[in-house]
Amino acid sequence: MVPSTRDLLLGSRFERRLDLLAAAVAGVLTFAFYAAGVFTVEGGIIVLPGDATLVGLLLAASVGYRRSSLLGAWLGPFAVYMGFNADWAFFGLSARPLAARLAFLFDPTGLVVYGVAAVLLGSLAYAAGAGLAWAAGRIGGAVES
Repeated sequence: MVPSTRDLLLGSRFERRLDLLAAAVAGVLTFAFYAAGVFTVEGGIIVLPGDATLVGLLLAASVGYRRSSLLGAWLGPFAVYMGFNADWAFFGLSARPLAARLAFLFDPTGLVVYGVAAVLLGSLAYAAGAGLAWAAGRIGGAVES
């Protein structure tokens, strides 16, 4: 059965809430891991941090595997990117006033970059997760018969 466009983009109300909760938890954990030094940035020009990207891709792939919504697959990577950005704003720029750190956190250019990356990478990871679920269903059906 092919899902409707609305179901593909938004999913059910329960799935939306679950995806939003997972994205929020992943964003907070990413912030905490960067702050604690578990995740690190090796220097240079940082556009998309590697550890946050990996966490976001895994989260989006799990959303695709559950056949939830694309919105959830986009929120996951965006939330972890914002977790990284929050660490950078509040701990990397700690000598600046709070207003400057908040301005850096919600800089429109950064939000657009993270948003576009989240949509592109989240869509690819969603497709990979959905393909994995499809393959697992086909293999499971072949094993049962």
